[in-house]
Amino acid sequence: MKREALIALIALGMAIPAFGAHAQDTTRAQRPVASDTTRRMTTPVPAGTPLEQLVAEEAQRRANIARVLLITNAQVAVQQEELRNLSDQLYVSERLVDATHGQLALAAEALRKQPSTMLSVLFAADSVSATQVGGLALSIDGASTALATVNDTTRTAFRVGAADELFRGAVLPTPHTIVLTTTVNGQPQQLVARVRALGDAVTYVQFAIQDGRLVQTSWASRTSNPF
Repeated sequence: MKREALIALIALGMAIPAFGAHAQDTTRAQRPVASDTTRRMTTPVPAGTPLEQLVAEEAQRRANIARVLLITNAQVAVQQEELRNLSDQLYVSERLVDATHGQLALAAEALRKQPSTMLSVLFAADSVSATQVGGLALSIDGASTALATVNDTTRTAFRVGAADELFRGAVLPTPHTIVLTTTVNGQPQQLVARVRALGDAVTYVQFAIQDGRLVQTSWASRTSNPF
């Protein structure tokens, strides 16, 4: 029995060194594999690969977006400045409109309170000159006011002392320049009258042909009837 145990111990002692050597060989054989794997993982991506192209395209896209944003921001700033200027102009225009409206309101109120001032321009001719009178042209304060043709009916009325009213209207109570142009026996005649219209009254200016000559008279009346 002791002999068998001794033989077993001797066999075990011979097997242990062989096992250790085998383990060392196995470890040495596996190390190059691990080193090669690490080398493959750390190798940089060759230029021109799809990954590199994707990175370049993304960088270009971001650069384009940044450029567009810069341009857009500049345009927005210009538009904001233009809108600000337009707003200022609109504010000034509104103030002018308000001021003008106020002035017109005051003027309308002043005219409403102002006494009624009327101007009437008449024309007459004596019985001798009635048949010799041609057309009539009237202007007041430089504005053409009336053009009239003297027909047979009007001449007959002149011969009996009638007067033709060429103009009647509201005017300001200030001096007015009245010009009458006509022809008498084929010859042109013109007379300029400077007459002040009285407030709250009717101012009458009468032109007449007397003995072939153009004359003028004026008067004022508080009623609408001149005579």
